[in-house]
Amino acid sequence: MKKIIVPVDFSPSAENALDFAIQFNQVVEGKIILLHVLELPVSSVNYGGDMTSATAEVVYRKELIEGTSAKLHELEDKVRKTGQEVSIKMGFGSPYKSIGKEVAKQEADWVVMGSKGSSGLKEIFIGSNAERVIRYSDCPVITIKEKTDLSRMKSMVFASDLSGDQDGIAAKALHIQELFGLNMHLLRVKTPYNYLTEEVAIDQLAEFAERNGFVDYTNNTIEADFSEDGIIKFAEEVNAGLIVMGTHGRTGIAHMFGGSRAEDVVNHSTIPLLTFKIED
Repeated sequence: MKKIIVPVDFSPSAENALDFAIQFNQVVEGKIILLHVLELPVSSVNYGGDMTSATAEVVYRKELIEGTSAKLHELEDKVRKTGQEVSIKMGFGSPYKSIGKEVAKQEADWVVMGSKGSSGLKEIFIGSNAERVIRYSDCPVITIKEKTDLSRMKSMVFASDLSGDQDGIAAKALHIQELFGLNMHLLRVKTPYNYLTEEVAIDQLAEFAERNGFVDYTNNTIEADFSEDGIIKFAEEVNAGLIVMGTHGRTGIAHMFGGSRAEDVVNHSTIPLLTFKIED
């Protein structure tokens, strides 16, 4: 049985992600695992009187866990009423690390999560939880910001640099296309840094599509200063319901200097993003 982890923090974007996950699971027929991660800022709690910090921590944890558990059970009931299998989990500490641990523990097939995005210095030095989950997760991640009706989703953009290591992602993109009956727009972004002419880009698209057995698709190029800007602009122009990308999941120094187009897209696009980890 497929397992879909849905991190929930009771925010609007998380609610939108859960609604999408329910629709998604109606197709893949798996099990939804609702995961909430508690961050416990005990030092900021002040109960007054003679209560020690250790006692305050116990009281605070108990109240927080009980309140969170009640909310999780409400969401569990919401999923169960659709006839789908569901369970709830609670983690503690860093959200993205706890999500990664649960993915490994459950051998999850998908993560569907809300994203608030981030920008400016916050994006550079902190990033969003969704961005970090994309970077570290070994399973595909679908990020949702706005309300998304899967039944009204008609097309997807598969953005790729068309290199050989993207062939595995192409196979997964084809599976998503077939699973949900979507029109595919294959996209190559031309930037000042890749020196692609229109003729060369079109030739690369045609060769990539033939090599990977694409049938129902369109070849597309767009010019932009940066790849992520071109991907978002094109997806908005064609009113795409989904963007599909591969990611190397760079970390540490490699991430700081090389970054990730997928993470930039999730931070700035309102269109749902599906990322697959590129095998090294």
